[in-house]
Amino acid sequence: MYNLLLVIFIQNRPQQTYEEHSWYRQPAAPIVDQPTRQSVIQFAPRIVRHVNQGDIQIAPQIFVPNIPASGSNELSEGDLCTIAMDEYEKHDTITVNGKHVSTTNTTSVARSKKVRIDMVKTPGLVEISSSAARKVTWYFAKNLNNVQNYIDFLRPLKPALSVILKTRVQEHPIKFNLKLEGIYNRPNIANSSVNRAFKTSAVEVFSESNIDEIIEKAYIKLLSEEETYTDRGSGYTIESIDGLLLGIYKYIPMTTSSYIELPVYIDRKRATINPQNDDQKCFKWAILAKHVTESNKHRVEENYRQQEGKYNFEGVSFPTPICDLKKFENNNPYVTVNVYGLEKKF
Repeated sequence: MYNLLLVIFIQNRPQQTYEEHSWYRQPAAPIVDQPTRQSVIQFAPRIVRHVNQGDIQIAPQIFVPNIPASGSNELSEGDLCTIAMDEYEKHDTITVNGKHVSTTNTTSVARSKKVRIDMVKTPGLVEISSSAARKVTWYFAKNLNNVQNYIDFLRPLKPALSVILKTRVQEHPIKFNLKLEGIYNRPNIANSSVNRAFKTSAVEVFSESNIDEIIEKAYIKLLSEEETYTDRGSGYTIESIDGLLLGIYKYIPMTTSSYIELPVYIDRKRATINPQNDDQKCFKWAILAKHVTESNKHRVEENYRQQEGKYNFEGVSFPTPICDLKKFENNNPYVTVNVYGLEKKF
């Protein structure tokens, strides 16, 4: 099993004071010569560290890869959900002005869509498939009434979509994305019909989320992608609307939570403070640890609670998702929080 250890470093940004302005300077103190002493560094034993080139030292004897805080060559979870939707039908997508637009014209995809359309006999979103342990679940709404306008097709589905998402999110956080499928052709040109689909990126949903607002934004994105496609000069127009595919994915967000023992190889370096708490406010106690002056810094008691007024934690939820760190920094403009994730079996 993999555990995620969050090593948090808090850095105070210097705040300019009255005395630091260029027009205000205290008289410089006289320089007094001090006798020089021979450095003892030359007598210290040589320490050999096995450090990869480019690593940075974040604490005594602790090195981590020097990876920029922003930008990554790894796929985001939203990308993975989009790939999962593509993999469901074994096809690729094209990008139009930065938007995901599915070509959906291979034989296998056409066959898959036909099976899905033939499977659904009732109106609304019908569950058609799921993975092991229901980590991914697929629903499909068929255009049974041959509606010719996307807005008229999508609006009646919104209540059912809202109910499904609200029900599933009570079990655990989820992500979902939508794919709107249709057939397009060039008017007055024989055999010009092609499959087209427009997709949203995966969206996170939590129990406290405004799901109706999230659905509305997803609909706007779908319609915007369809408009981009038809307006790019291809000459294709809508022939028929096939339906709406919904993918729901079990989502386990990375958070800070309660106390986890440090790996021995880090703990024995005596370079970290790991507050032992019995609640879900691990992030708060890690932040406040620098202000605790008593000897027992490793246990959260009154010594920590006396420091709660040092920072503004308004809007920060507990356990704290990584996205809430920006709220904390906005609340405390002279503070920067750096988080290093250590994933290791222990």
